[in-house]
Amino acid sequence: MKNTDVKYLESSMLSFLNDADAMSTLHDIRRGIERELIRTTPESRISNLSHPKELGSALTHPYITTDFAEAQLELVTPAMTKRKAMFDSLASLHHFVAANLPNNEIMWGASMPPALPSDDDIVIATYGSSNAGQHKVRYRKGLANRYGKRMQLISGIHYNFSFPDSFWATLHSHMSSELPLSEFISDRYFHLIRNVLRNGWIIPYLFGTSPAVDKSYVTNQAHPLRVFDEDTYYLPWATSLRLSNMGYSSNEQSLYPVSFNNKQEYLADLCHALSTPSDRYTHLNADQQLNGSVLQLENELYGSVRPKIVNDQLRPLYAMCHHGIQYIELSSLDNNPFLPLGINEEQSHFIDAFLAYNALAPSPELTDKERLLIARRQELVATEGRKEGLLLPTLEGDLKLKELGVALLSSIEPVANWLDKTFATEGHKQSIEHERVKFFDSNLTPSAQMLAMMKDEKLSYKLATQRLSEVHFKQHQDVNIDEEEMGNLTRLVSESLVKQQQMETQQDMSFDEFIQQKNYLQCDCEIEEVVA
Repeated sequence: MKNTDVKYLESSMLSFLNDADAMSTLHDIRRGIERELIRTTPESRISNLSHPKELGSALTHPYITTDFAEAQLELVTPAMTKRKAMFDSLASLHHFVAANLPNNEIMWGASMPPALPSDDDIVIATYGSSNAGQHKVRYRKGLANRYGKRMQLISGIHYNFSFPDSFWATLHSHMSSELPLSEFISDRYFHLIRNVLRNGWIIPYLFGTSPAVDKSYVTNQAHPLRVFDEDTYYLPWATSLRLSNMGYSSNEQSLYPVSFNNKQEYLADLCHALSTPSDRYTHLNADQQLNGSVLQLENELYGSVRPKIVNDQLRPLYAMCHHGIQYIELSSLDNNPFLPLGINEEQSHFIDAFLAYNALAPSPELTDKERLLIARRQELVATEGRKEGLLLPTLEGDLKLKELGVALLSSIEPVANWLDKTFATEGHKQSIEHERVKFFDSNLTPSAQMLAMMKDEKLSYKLATQRLSEVHFKQHQDVNIDEEEMGNLTRLVSESLVKQQQMETQQDMSFDEFIQQKNYLQCDCEIEEVVA
């Protein structure tokens, strides 16, 4: 079945898969994982303790930090070319954290939060008295006042991915592109992103693991969820409430859509959102947010996939303007509470094949009509994805999810074979085969397995997650980690604490001046002195 939502590789791209020069560059693909986790008590409640000093400074540690809340850990691997090394790094971080948490605390292994107290008792992350630390806190206060603290406590996995410049150079030559290479690379990353948006509904169907929530998540708000038990709400066919309108979303941002058709349109739309005062937020006091714009900062832009660049000197808008895109961040992955690390190598193989396919398949510009279809499709899959015979909207009309999914996997298969040939493995093709069966039996999806466990064992959402998290926490404690790696993490703790102290004693301006500098924005991206 061919349709405008499932694109098969063109003959030129099929020939590119046989290009020896292209294959040789794939060994330099870089991947990194960011995993968000909440520290919880034996009662499945969010911890009220500060970020442990034994883990270092959340402001300056490169791999162990916090996200929105003081009890919300974020573990970050370096970008690596070896998949096993990346997962070894992630395992080491889990082990180090498990060895240094206060007694009785564990890491909550699911995306939707544990039992939550009142908003007043949810502590926003703290980062010390430096201007940079206070800036992070002020930004989080803005998030709390704009979206509520509960939504910000949703956790997930971000998968960072980049092709090496040598790959893009080979594709540039293969396509006889007349664009400068730097512009070609950015153009192709936006090409990839558009296809991820089109095809990204498959991620919550295959990997979504958040069909239920603790009742405290929806305290004092209207919702469409059903009662599972006295502590749990759910939707019977849901795959990922995290990705639904009940999860991490913003009605205000939806009024200011950002184009992914090219770098110029993306930056113009992003800058418009960063510089346009919002009627919803301008009433907040200066100490309640960074500013009253639709977006306080670039990172506030929500989405399942984002273009990214690393630059310590320039804020992201200017860095991307002057230097283009370095990698993409796929943020639509739920924490899988059945997996010790929330993700495993087989899933990584699938994601690599999925992203590589989206980089090579045809990717026309997104129209307003298709953008709305994509949003409707994601919401349907997130809330009803396992419903028998579910129809998804496409540019050619409503089509069955099962047929779309099988067709999409068939279109990815040549790319999976290409990657397997390059890396002398069968992991990519095996991952496709493993996921294909889920379209013929939705009970095999992790969202269905989560509900089945809760029903079979008569467990609430929080008790089921607590049980899985305790098992994995013990595994993290017991895993055998390289002594050199543990020594390195211990050293980074000390270094990060010293660095934070230095930042607090070596400030060259007041916080008000610092905020004014950070809030300054020029949409033609010409002022390079403005730092990130």
